[in-house]
Amino acid sequence: MHPLKPRISITKGLIHIAVIWTMATFFSLPHAICQKLFTFKYSEDIVRSLCLPDFPEPADLFWKYLDLATFILLYILPLLIISVAYARVAKKLWLGNTIGDVTTEQYLALRRKKKKTIKMLMLVVVLFALCWFPLNCYVLLLSSKVIHTNNALYFAFHWFAMSSTCYNPFIYCWLNENFRVELKALLSMFQRPPKPQEEQPPSPVPSFRVAWTEKSNGRRAPLANNLLPSPQLQSGKTDLLSVEPIVAVS
Repeated sequence: MHPLKPRISITKGLIHIAVIWTMATFFSLPHAICQKLFTFKYSEDIVRSLCLPDFPEPADLFWKYLDLATFILLYILPLLIISVAYARVAKKLWLGNTIGDVTTEQYLALRRKKKKTIKMLMLVVVLFALCWFPLNCYVLLLSSKVIHTNNALYFAFHWFAMSSTCYNPFIYCWLNENFRVELKALLSMFQRPPKPQEEQPPSPVPSFRVAWTEKSNGRRAPLANNLLPSPQLQSGKTDLLSVEPIVAVS
């Protein structure tokens, strides 16, 4: 939304994460506190234990309003927040004009990129709504005593809700080019660096070619290496007064 503003610092990011986890723990505490372990005789030789809600009186009313508050605070409110926030981002992104002159190809490429980003935002919101709705609806109907408890159904709905957090990275990787670039950079850190190739030491004598191939008397000039005395060949130094005009070849 604001590309020219400074990015959030690591310290602020960690504070935000700590606040989110604290709020999540606080909202989950009533369900953790109002649980009691009941032991009952399943058969003559088998005794089983079961963890069940044990709410204060009036228990039925307390359970109903607690699940209703959980449904509003942990499903409706987050869904409303991300829907409004992503809608604002999508609107600003779609209506934003490109600075400077662009060609038709650049305009179409930018339009495709905008569509991908908006599709990604919509998909994240829709997935959150679909994954968490069955569990919240089941718990709400259960506390209202509209339906009876079913462990298999509860497990399936609970698994489906928790799986929503696993889909987002795949969505980002599919529709966000920046995410793919950062992911590749992260994975490349764990790859072994290529072995360095053995390099040959450079020759002390540079390569030359003769500037004038023939002398004035019609004979060809000697090769460039023959222009240098043997002591200078070994030392790699050249006396400019003792050589014919030459041109270095890179």
